[in-house]
Amino acid sequence: MEETKEIGAALEEFRELQSRYPDQAQQDKVNTQPIIVSRFYDAVTSFYEFGWGTSFHFAPRSSNRSLAASQRDQQEEIVKLLGLEAGMIAGDIGCGIGGPMLHIAKVSGARVAGVNISKHQIQRGRALVEKAGLEQSCEFIQANFLDLPFADNHFDAMYSIEAVCHSPDRVQAFGEVFRALKPGGKLVIFDWVLTELYDDGDPWHRDVRGRVEFANATPSLFTAQEQIDSIRQVGFEILCADDHARNSDPETPWYCSLESRDLSISSLARMPLGRFCTANVTRLLEWLRIAPPGASDAAKMLNIAADALVEAGRLGIFTPSFLVQARKPESVREP
Repeated sequence: MEETKEIGAALEEFRELQSRYPDQAQQDKVNTQPIIVSRFYDAVTSFYEFGWGTSFHFAPRSSNRSLAASQRDQQEEIVKLLGLEAGMIAGDIGCGIGGPMLHIAKVSGARVAGVNISKHQIQRGRALVEKAGLEQSCEFIQANFLDLPFADNHFDAMYSIEAVCHSPDRVQAFGEVFRALKPGGKLVIFDWVLTELYDDGDPWHRDVRGRVEFANATPSLFTAQEQIDSIRQVGFEILCADDHARNSDPETPWYCSLESRDLSISSLARMPLGRFCTANVTRLLEWLRIAPPGASDAAKMLNIAADALVEAGRLGIFTPSFLVQARKPESVREP
């Protein structure tokens, strides 16, 4: 597995690998993308945690619910959709530093194994698990989810929150999930996809999409239908598919987490002014050799990512919360 790198070195390698990625053959993309994702999270995890806490994902919003409360609501919905309960073993594919995994394990009583390619995030996550006293319920596995280190039919249920969008081969990723899931087991995934409003013939749409993909290490975003088709292709039965971001109140769309309208003490670091201040303060701290080299560049890249996401949200061409609930058939045909 790739080792953690300092922010500056990680960001330099991330940009260099990203620039070559579009022209690579598919197998080279499969080999390169895990390194790109590792370098991305080496560079940005501390900023994510500063702005988002321990759960790095969007959620449907309402005017009376904070982002953190909305994230917990979504995590608890996963518990219900999967029917998770004590005695079950669940897999969290692309678990970040473990915020959702900790809450899901606590609420459900299930044991959860979180898979993550990033050694840096796993190190941070293990400290959070120890602090929460959930070592018996939560574990981290450093692995590529294109090659899960679990036996066939291992998990009772599996889920993923805004992670498979990082994959260079969705079909292979879902195939591994299918293999590791017990017959009759359910998969719930909330993920980034392009909506039916996306028009690849529109230069503006393509430009926004390119900025979202580059600045978030999410190559070749799927459309919603492509996501459904790839999950079905590996053998899953589709139980439901829906853009949960549409459940947000019109006054508090999913992307308001990145706008000034989501005003609270905890949201300051995500707001445009807060992001601007973070980047400039980080530059000063970097000059004073208090912050590590490359920190201000990482902050600026995340500003680009946030602005592109807001633009995509306002255009309606992108959602971060496309839900697919699927089930592995009780009887699976041998290939």
